[in-house]
Amino acid sequence: MYLARERIRGKISYHIRSSVKVGGIFESRQLFYLGENPAQYIIYPGDGPGFYFDEEICDSLLEQGCEPDYDELEKVFWPFLDPETRRVIEGFTHTAYTGGRDRLEIEKQVKRCSNETFHIFDMRRIHYLRFGELDQSRIYAVPRKIYRKLLDKSRDEIEQQFMEMESVLGAEEKKNYAYVIFDVPGYFSGPIARKFPEALDQDRVDECFLDALCRLNADTAFWADLGITESLNDYLVRYACWFFDNHFAGSRYLEDLMWQFIARHRNYRPPPPKSSMPLDEAASVMGLSAGTVSEMTVKGLTSQYRKMAKSQHPDSGGGHEAFIRLNRAFEQLLRKVKAKSGRSGGYATRRG
Repeated sequence: MYLARERIRGKISYHIRSSVKVGGIFESRQLFYLGENPAQYIIYPGDGPGFYFDEEICDSLLEQGCEPDYDELEKVFWPFLDPETRRVIEGFTHTAYTGGRDRLEIEKQVKRCSNETFHIFDMRRIHYLRFGELDQSRIYAVPRKIYRKLLDKSRDEIEQQFMEMESVLGAEEKKNYAYVIFDVPGYFSGPIARKFPEALDQDRVDECFLDALCRLNADTAFWADLGITESLNDYLVRYACWFFDNHFAGSRYLEDLMWQFIARHRNYRPPPPKSSMPLDEAASVMGLSAGTVSEMTVKGLTSQYRKMAKSQHPDSGGGHEAFIRLNRAFEQLLRKVKAKSGRSGGYATRRG
């Protein structure tokens, strides 16, 4: 049992339908017409979160030999429940839908998927909705369990299901989506078609899309239970609108190519080594002798640096170049003293 939406004279009406296996294929069966406002069939008896469905629905289902299933009806009417009621019972409903019995059924369906044959158009749609990839060259490498939702459903139920799933697509994705699911890239050679469709001849792209659209519209195997229509099937109209009313979403293909080119042609050049200052010269700049430095601690060397900096700093009348030499000398001597003390930082302990 499922909820079906149908646009009539510009307004959306709703139906309860079910998929029934007849002669080896699943066909859609009309159970109840809900009109434009299915909420009118939900009855709230009191102030609490409880509700039940109008007896007219249950009676109609029984007349058609369909035993009313409250859980299935709740799934059908879920979008039309009062928001507060839905909030209160949502946790219980989720638990009921994912109980142990459902998990066992899911495991059986997953096993069936490895042996079932699915229409490639349905596979492309699910693949894009799941992974959002323009390039579907790996479509046969993904786990087939992602097609579980296609099992035991009529074409009408499958299309109603895709209408709901596609509601997550933004306007900027819709042309990409239509381009991929009709395998327009398959009409072209080379990677550009699967990476950067904007670079193709757009008139040719339009022709290929229309050819694929017409082929699917005439595919008797695809429309097994609904039959072929002389005009474009209502379920395909939205794809034609999405393709011709939108632009391709931005692609990173050119940007990726640019960075790959840069990476291939980049030569690593390490920074030039800093010129070292002889130990005697560094000690002299610091006002010390080489022998004195070998006996100094980090604290003592730092104290000497501060004394020299006071007189050689440009703000105190010292020269700019002389102050730079003082800093270079201090850095070099500091590395030597730290290495001697065996410490990576801090002050060395004075000898007693």
